Amino acid sequence: MREYGPAAAPRLLVSDSGRVHEMERFSHYVARQIGFDHVDECPHLCTLAYDYLRKNKGYEENIFAFFQNSQDPETLIVKFIEELDKCILGYFSFHWNYATYIISQVLTVEGAPKRKLRNMVLEATRKQRFERVTRNLKVTRLFSTLVEELKAIGLSSHVEAPRSDVMVPAAHCDRSPVLLLMGGGMGAGKSTVLKDILKEAFWSGAAANAVVVEADAFKETDVIYRAISSRGHHNDMLQTAELVFVSSWRDVIMDGTMSWEPFVQQTITMARAVHRQRYRMGVGYKVTEDGSITEEYWEPVEDSSTDEEGETRNRKPYRIELVGVVCDAYLAVVRGIRRAVITGRAVRVKSQLKSHKRFATAFHSYCNLVDNARLYCTNSTGAAKLIGWKDGESNLLVDPEEIGCLERVSHLNDEADCVHEIYPDGSAAAAWEALVTSPSRAPAQREIMAAVQRSEARFRTTSTPS
Repeated sequence: MREYGPAAAPRLLVSDSGRVHEMERFSHYVARQIGFDHVDECPHLCTLAYDYLRKNKGYEENIFAFFQNSQDPETLIVKFIEELDKCILGYFSFHWNYATYIISQVLTVEGAPKRKLRNMVLEATRKQRFERVTRNLKVTRLFSTLVEELKAIGLSSHVEAPRSDVMVPAAHCDRSPVLLLMGGGMGAGKSTVLKDILKEAFWSGAAANAVVVEADAFKETDVIYRAISSRGHHNDMLQTAELVFVSSWRDVIMDGTMSWEPFVQQTITMARAVHRQRYRMGVGYKVTEDGSITEEYWEPVEDSSTDEEGETRNRKPYRIELVGVVCDAYLAVVRGIRRAVITGRAVRVKSQLKSHKRFATAFHSYCNLVDNARLYCTNSTGAAKLIGWKDGESNLLVDPEEIGCLERVSHLNDEADCVHEIYPDGSAAAAWEALVTSPSRAPAQREIMAAVQRSEARFRTTSTPS
């Protein structure tokens, strides 16, 4: 057995064969970071930390009740929550190769017995099972997801076969319809940015009739997701599928990673011509018998009626806008694991890092294909910061102090196991250390520890029978 990792990392004990023997639980990690030598000194702290991580019902009220008799409890609670957030950042910034184990441990009730042999076998064969199901269902996945969604929103009342569904947008009376592409790596904060965009003048009026396509919302109709998740194991962390939809009557907001460049380019090409040419889904990503690869996500429909040809002459072309969201990748990984802990659903860390790298690499080429582009950064707390903007034929205007994030992400190491391995120059580690290992953290930890000791003593006294 060997233990490895810096002091800020959760303790991990691995066998010589590479199997995890034991990993420090999050609540125990919090206790150690604050200054406790043994978790039995602070059982209520451990419960509060675990409930905060999972966002269990009533966690806020429990924190207030625990510290309510402290001097200036409101200020202390703010410091305590800030400390918990830093512990989350530190705890999930290491051992990414064991991310599934980490998530499984958190999802398991503390103190529960170790996993049984069956679960260990399922974890060991997860990759092979995922690849086998993906290989068998790849084409089915492309068609099934889109056709099921067509049925769900009622755009086609005669959905018989996937290849027969044709999508043509109707022209808007006063303006062109808008295709908004929301792109960025998994966990970059796209959903948060989208909420702000929907409050803007244009979208506040158009959003009611727009179709919003969000990758997570489609997982229940994804055949691969159903095939694996039906087994009932949250250990199976799936890659988020690329999903696409073009409405026949509405503006479209397409929220995905936009990390697969051929798919994005073909979708933009289709949207440019769909007002004068009917399209349907292509075969997608296909490997032929000789090993060659073809990618055809949209194909034109040649047979159109006279009435349809008349309609196309009156349609206006789509206006295509791109909103990109970037952040330092370690933040996205931590957010992704935290989301998995809360929802029981996540993606593999390697897939997540790849999505960030691919989108960042392709962003400049996407800007040349769209009518308007914006780039936001979600590194800091609060509202996302606009760091790049392009309109029409103009060049991309950038914030020189912030645009470096996009460049860093485009060169990240998608095989990284921890925060210190993401970027060759160590830039991510420097930003991380400013939060996690800052000298200003120690005084707050001492204050929190003293308050916890007083509260733990008070709770022990009130719970002891007279």
